[in-house]
Amino acid sequence: MKKNMICKKIASVILAGAIVLCATACGTGAAEGTPADEGAAKQEQGQASEEKEEKEEKGQAPGEIEKIVVPYMLTMNAAEERDKVQDAINEMTKEKLGVEVELLCIDFASWSDQLNLLLTDGGVDLFNCCFMSPMSSYADSGAVAELDGLLDEYGQGIKDCLGDYIESGRVGGSIYGLPKVDAYSNRPCVVMDAEICDELGITPDDIHNFSDLTNVALKVKEAYPELAIFPTGTNGDFLGPIGFDPLGTGGNNIFGGLILADNNLKVVNVFETEQFEEMISYTNEWMERGLFVNDPMNSQDGAVAYLSNKQSFCYLGGGFDPAVAAQVQENNCGMRLYGAELASVNYATTDSVSGMMWCISSLSEHKEAAMKFLNALYTDADLANLVCSGMEGVHYVKNDDGTVNFAEGLDAFTTGWPSGMGTFWPNITITYPWEPNKSDYYESWIASNENATLSPAMGFTFDPSNVTDEITACTNVVSQYYNTIVLGLDDTQTLLSQFRKELHDVGIDAIIEEKQAQLDAWAANKQ
Repeated sequence: MKKNMICKKIASVILAGAIVLCATACGTGAAEGTPADEGAAKQEQGQASEEKEEKEEKGQAPGEIEKIVVPYMLTMNAAEERDKVQDAINEMTKEKLGVEVELLCIDFASWSDQLNLLLTDGGVDLFNCCFMSPMSSYADSGAVAELDGLLDEYGQGIKDCLGDYIESGRVGGSIYGLPKVDAYSNRPCVVMDAEICDELGITPDDIHNFSDLTNVALKVKEAYPELAIFPTGTNGDFLGPIGFDPLGTGGNNIFGGLILADNNLKVVNVFETEQFEEMISYTNEWMERGLFVNDPMNSQDGAVAYLSNKQSFCYLGGGFDPAVAAQVQENNCGMRLYGAELASVNYATTDSVSGMMWCISSLSEHKEAAMKFLNALYTDADLANLVCSGMEGVHYVKNDDGTVNFAEGLDAFTTGWPSGMGTFWPNITITYPWEPNKSDYYESWIASNENATLSPAMGFTFDPSNVTDEITACTNVVSQYYNTIVLGLDDTQTLLSQFRKELHDVGIDAIIEEKQAQLDAWAANKQ
């Protein structure tokens, strides 16, 4: 009966997931030490006792090997040697953890649909909640398990590894998801053609903000009048609002956010701020001076492709370190690149941390085993290298400098285990970096997290369920106006006034009020 009720809740959130795919959710929990907390703890203990009794009824003796199912996403590579890797994993985990792992490979195109089906029938134990509905939606529906008790008993390594960033997986008063280890913070940057920079005496130190970038762009345009400076993405996408915590509605669609530099919890209308107006004043100037690609609203290729094809001088992006952002793209572009900052502070928000969350299904009959395996994925370098890169000597070989490369005769497409999906797993930072990265490549990731400036709303998760209609309507308004305003393709001031009015007409104020109310309740509950 209990399982059927959970299945019905899960099915309902799956049907609703498409509506809130780009949003995140948050409930309000009781304050620490209140009777509500004590009741929740007793309930959690009761559930653990029930699960223990169920295992005993099924004849599962203490110390017996438990089998868990873990889905794995396939993109460019079919993982034809999955069985070899799975056997190697189990050689480690059976002895160390008492856990056997079955890897269930699912194509990227089918990932969300297949995972949702597996969640409704209990066919999965541990999974990465990426490219699906927000993790918080599954938490609200009962599809994923509370992890607090499991973390206390089996996940100390995870807690040590994630530190304060673990709060990004909290919904209401409980942890339901765990973020992968990554470089969580970022700042806007520009990635440029190094050959042109060297020729014109331009260095990354010449650029620290949009004003500096404008001067460099004009210098390059003078030397290369036929070359576009700035490319755009599909449908004219170029630059989202900068310097805000989006509070769960990101990209161009920041319907109420925090000004990160202000370091407070006041939700503002981003599109009516001085910061937004300053940003579009620069982008409009770039359009007036002929610095964009031709027909920018109808670009068919991504911005990086323009740079790679020598059709632009640079592109704008983001990252925890501009130099690393350039280094990452050098392989893709087949050319030397420089990266320069457009702001000096790296900010981390719940949105930037929670892109890939690891969860345990509420219908799993092996939650403890799933948490043991998950803890090992965060902390055991041998296991992390195996899932991220495959088997040494079979799929990769180690270099003298501590990096790795494909085994002889193999590449990203022909290797039997996908090496390019290392960031899918919980902790790539304890693995060998792939060349041409340096052996200390991941150390910079960890350092950036330790030095990041956290949003004052870190750990807050917005529940959009009361304003889904307003979010949809505001999204449509943004689609109509935003890129045209940013690119300065019409009378910007007139369009900006119309844009703001229509957002008010369709409910942006209701979204902002809802975010503020939830954020205030979350803050009060933390005290």
